[in-house]
Amino acid sequence: MRRLLAVTSVLIGLTGLATAVAAPAQAAGYNGICTGNDALTGVTVVVDFQELDGNGGTAAPTITRCSPNANPGTARTGIKALQDAGIAVAGTARWGLGFVCRLEGRPAATETLPLSSNPNYKEPCVNTPPVGAYWGYWHADGSGSTWTYSSHGALNRNVVPGGFEGWSFSLNKSATTNPPPGVTPTNPARTVQ
Repeated sequence: MRRLLAVTSVLIGLTGLATAVAAPAQAAGYNGICTGNDALTGVTVVVDFQELDGNGGTAAPTITRCSPNANPGTARTGIKALQDAGIAVAGTARWGLGFVCRLEGRPAATETLPLSSNPNYKEPCVNTPPVGAYWGYWHADGSGSTWTYSSHGALNRNVVPGGFEGWSFSLNKSATTNPPPGVTPTNPARTVQ
């Protein structure tokens, strides 16, 4: 019996090693806008915490990361771009990643979000986040300097290679006052000289 267990353990170990070796290499996200070979095939992801910055005593500087495309020429969703950039993303219990609830763990479940309608609100990430406290999703093609608010969710929208994907936390704003990310979405490789 011991010999059978030892052989089984070796086979499981070898199977795991074969699986690890066979897995394709994935391009890793890195800080800053996409450069080099990634400038026109990757997408730059910006996460601007806005009013979450410093809320609850936890400072949260704006994140700008390149999300390389491991398979240039293939389409990727906004969610995949976040993941490829190395940004931790969590959806809701009810809708999964159909609704982004937390980016880099924010807003935390214990963090008070002072909504106008409920000053002690804490986001449980069960259903859709309220209109007064949610991650706004923005995009830009990289050739200009302005953001466009997305009318589609990140799970249903393909990114523009060489462009920008933006996330900006909106607290107590309206459809016309939601803040775009505070980074100018210009990709030098896409702009006309």
